[in-house]
Amino acid sequence: MPIGRYVIAGLLTAAAVSGLLLLIRPLLFSLAGPRDDTNYTVASAAAANEGPMLVELVLNERHELLGEVHRGEQTGLTVVVAPVGTTAYSVVGAWSPTNDCALSLGADRLRDCEGDAWTFDGVPLDPADPHLQAFPTRVSNGAVLVDFTRPISGPAT
Repeated sequence: MPIGRYVIAGLLTAAAVSGLLLLIRPLLFSLAGPRDDTNYTVASAAAANEGPMLVELVLNERHELLGEVHRGEQTGLTVVVAPVGTTAYSVVGAWSPTNDCALSLGADRLRDCEGDAWTFDGVPLDPADPHLQAFPTRVSNGAVLVDFTRPISGPAT
């Protein structure tokens, strides 16, 4: 007989927890930021602090950004996330504006398929070359957030 009580108590507990989750879930989503390309998490600040990294993303919409890749309904973009100082980060497109090819991550710079080079925050090493496409960034709750709807000219900050 005691086993039956434990089963009933377990079922009542599970029902209470499920009911509580159903009440809390809408509250959690109402407090969360929008899930669109104006508020896109690209990396944790801790990971970005380890040094520049290439990050492949799937965007929510097409923006006709330099280097955007379209596969059916999906839009992909590769960016470089790099620390700038101790609390700021730059995010630039990983696509060459001079030679229309992907950038590779070197020890101290970004390079394209023809050898043109940029700093990790998108500044060209040859002043005749254009800056890389950069995006506004901010840090919130330990995450690097980017607005892909407003590319900026010049170095990212």
